[in-house]
Amino acid sequence: MKLTPAILASTLAAFVSGCSPAVSVRPLYTDADLKKPVLDPRVEGEWISPEPDKAGTDEEKPLRWKIDPPKQPEYYAAYSVELRVKSDRDKGETVTRYDARLVSIEDKLFFDATVDEYVEGQVNLRPGQPLGFAPTHVVGRIWVQQDFLRIALLNSEWVEHNSPETFQESVTLDKYSDVSIITAPTSELRKFLLKNSDNYEAMAYIYYLCRRGSECALRGFEEELRRRPADKETLEGAAEFFLKRGNFERALDLQRRRAGLEPKDPFRRADIGEALLFKRDFAGARREFTAAERMSPGESSAGEDILWSYFLEGAYANAETAAKGYAPSERHISANPILLSYFSLLRLNRRADAESFLSEQADKFKGPLDEHAFLLDAQRRLTNSGISTSPPENENARRKLFFSALELIGRGDTKWAKTILENAIAKAPNDSLIALAAKIELERLPPPPTK
Repeated sequence: MKLTPAILASTLAAFVSGCSPAVSVRPLYTDADLKKPVLDPRVEGEWISPEPDKAGTDEEKPLRWKIDPPKQPEYYAAYSVELRVKSDRDKGETVTRYDARLVSIEDKLFFDATVDEYVEGQVNLRPGQPLGFAPTHVVGRIWVQQDFLRIALLNSEWVEHNSPETFQESVTLDKYSDVSIITAPTSELRKFLLKNSDNYEAMAYIYYLCRRGSECALRGFEEELRRRPADKETLEGAAEFFLKRGNFERALDLQRRRAGLEPKDPFRRADIGEALLFKRDFAGARREFTAAERMSPGESSAGEDILWSYFLEGAYANAETAAKGYAPSERHISANPILLSYFSLLRLNRRADAESFLSEQADKFKGPLDEHAFLLDAQRRLTNSGISTSPPENENARRKLFFSALELIGRGDTKWAKTILENAIAKAPNDSLIALAAKIELERLPPPPTK
């Protein structure tokens, strides 16, 4: 059987954005399964699940599911599943409807889903239509709990490298992804899925469905940590999630556990330092950043982070001293160390030294254009570089506000500086270093004069 990308693209794009699960041309269920269908009322109703890699951020757009009970529960029972995903290409939604069946194999529960309809904007496709798509089967494992579903899908890349050539073929959807098409008979598919149902590399795509109003991403990460407490990717992803949520204590614990698995990895030590920085344990953060820098000089931003720790702590003399020993690398070129040293000198009432230092460093700086712009702005050599009154949308925009506020504080204009710092914090994620710095500067501003 020859399968073409044109036939399969819509089917795969219709499932869950961001992954290419393996699919089968034959069903997972047998005639016996159709005669005695597996039904579980707990799967019915409306569900949400967090979008992968964006859980805990402002960009998180939960996937919305609706699962209706079979219309013919006594035979050929298929759940009607509707998945709604916000489209990145317009302001509408992508709506995919499936026929899905629960399949019990030995003591494990699986599912088989085929696309019934795919709608995106003016595009409306159904299996078998001219220019439509073939009804391939998305298969996987499902765990059902009260108000909580866990779904695992087959990893196309793993299937390609861990199954016989006669079992599947690989098809390129686009330059970023390939998909494995399982062509084996139903009996072989069932054996293969059962054998690898607890293999996390094989069943690599994990999704959680929760009832509306619940902390689905939080529950999902807690469940994965329970299942895989020593898995590097699980620990790293969970640490990032809790950092974004502002739970720095939990993030720190997970980063330490993650570093324990690879004690010689400088990036893991730097991650611990980052969590300590957000906890405002500046001395502890420096110990971790220093260790990371000694392990592999210039590989991470640990050298710069040491300067940040001193500046945030208010140890300006130490920050200025540390800046003298800072050596930028090709991997990490930033104007921050120069600016932190410059503002540290200003805080030490050494304006002449500060201006001389900034001029000298700006003249010999080699790096990206936007980093040059920060230095020119600090020298007041840019015109019409105005300060936006809208909340910044990224860390670079927040950085511009922060350093502009420091310049105003140096000139004694604390009222306008306060407004800018508050603007830098607005809508900032919890793991924004610049937002942390802005909060600390706000705390340092003198109270307004009493009337």
